[in-house]
Amino acid sequence: MNLAKNRNQDGTLITLTQACQESNLGAISVRRIAEEAGAVRKIGRSYRIKKSIFFDYIEKVYAE
Repeated sequence: MNLAKNRNQDGTLITLTQACQESNLGAISVRRIAEEAGAVRKIGRSYRIKKSIFFDYIEKVYAE
């Protein structure tokens, strides 16, 4: 298996684990919100979340 040598923490597409760490939410909550926001990108079997869409959606829907 070829693993990525360069992982950019500030990339446009982030992994589920990175989204959990940045949002302080659990994996199930992140997946649910990402699906609602339309931020999910699947590349083969790789599950990625478009960071800008995900966090903009959280600000728009969950901000008080």
